[in-house]
Amino acid sequence: MDFEKYNKAFEFATLRHAKQLRKGSKIPYIVHIYEVAQYLKEEGTDEDTLIAGILHDTVEDTDTSLEEIEKLFGRDVAALVGDESEDKSLPYLERKRLHMAHLKASSERAKLVNCADKLSNLRSIYLDIKTFGNDVWKRFNGSKEEIKIYYSLALDALSSLEGRKIYKDLQYYFNKVFNEVK
Repeated sequence: MDFEKYNKAFEFATLRHAKQLRKGSKIPYIVHIYEVAQYLKEEGTDEDTLIAGILHDTVEDTDTSLEEIEKLFGRDVAALVGDESEDKSLPYLERKRLHMAHLKASSERAKLVNCADKLSNLRSIYLDIKTFGNDVWKRFNGSKEEIKIYYSLALDALSSLEGRKIYKDLQYYFNKVFNEVK
């Protein structure tokens, strides 16, 4: 592991996401990034996949370009980050469907980054529902039903990871959020 590159990625992500908070909360967005990195470490991913996990939302949610990611972290990392970026100009469910269709044909490494992202998000939703109830759904651009459809599409797109712990954890939180929590 190149710890200089790893630390540089966290520094970069921390600066780019500095003013962002988790949806509807006062939790700094960087907490999500640390969770994604932790899940990827637990899966034993290679260095570039881990770095891409740290940077996965910088292009989509900040003024960072893929060219900048490539210059600072290499073509491989930039390609993985590109696989995670959606076209936010499209309506919610349309962009989610397109992204999941793209992801289904993507590499296992891109799927691992996405699975870690989805796991962090669903776990956060689950904990927020337990704390705040169903008002949590008002935070999102899509309805609860649209979000359920999106995560169902994600489970399908990521199904090649089915034997891995990270995928099983994603299924667990999907069931907790959409099938058990009232």
